[in-house]
Amino acid sequence: MKPVRCRYCPRRLSTPESQARGYGLICGRKNGLIPPTTPRHSRQPAPVTAVTTPDVHPGQTAIPIQPELPKEN
Repeated sequence: MKPVRCRYCPRRLSTPESQARGYGLICGRKNGLIPPTTPRHSRQPAPVTAVTTPDVHPGQTAIPIQPELPKEN
């Protein structure tokens, strides 16, 4: 059997699927002919708990900053 080469680069195609397509996996992804793989399992985001202190109310989104007063000698 004659070695089949990729139509976009000089690589040899080894799998029957890539030989039927005429280009390899790398060139197919690089040229946008093969979509990128998707992860099998997406990680669930870690649960975030709201921190409430006596100075911060549950609906408050910012902490007011007080300017520093000059020290008295």
